Amino acid sequence: MKTNHNRILVPSNGSKACEDAFRWACHLAKRSKSELHSIYISEIPFKYPLNSEYELADSDGELILSRIEKIASEEKYKVQAQLLKARQAGPAIALEAANRNMDMIIIGIPYKQPNAARNIGATTSYLLDHALCELILWRESPLSDIRRN
Repeated sequence: MKTNHNRILVPSNGSKACEDAFRWACHLAKRSKSELHSIYISEIPFKYPLNSEYELADSDGELILSRIEKIASEEKYKVQAQLLKARQAGPAIALEAANRNMDMIIIGIPYKQPNAARNIGATTSYLLDHALCELILWRESPLSDIRRN
């Protein structure tokens, strides 16, 4: 089993789960002295050309990547962040990871209540089947205001 993680990719969609996964990735990258990369995939609907200025998604992506860069700064670690355009996030992430020779992808997924449906989403499902590197799913913890008996 490969234990060298020289290049780590953390896709982000702006969710708390993704931000927490990225923060953890910063700690992992520090320990292993790895390159840390983050991408936001701006999904362009089929009715628009890929090279179009689909401004709504691009502005969302820029805000999300700014937040990722702020977290990296707080954690005192350098990140290479990039906004990419694609039709679907899963294939774009898998291709980007392969093209950049990533050793690991870390995906943040939301917490679901114990009896809720376990839908991990199309992007995560695609990566489970197609990523050519290690894949870690970072599930966010249950909400802190849930009382334990």
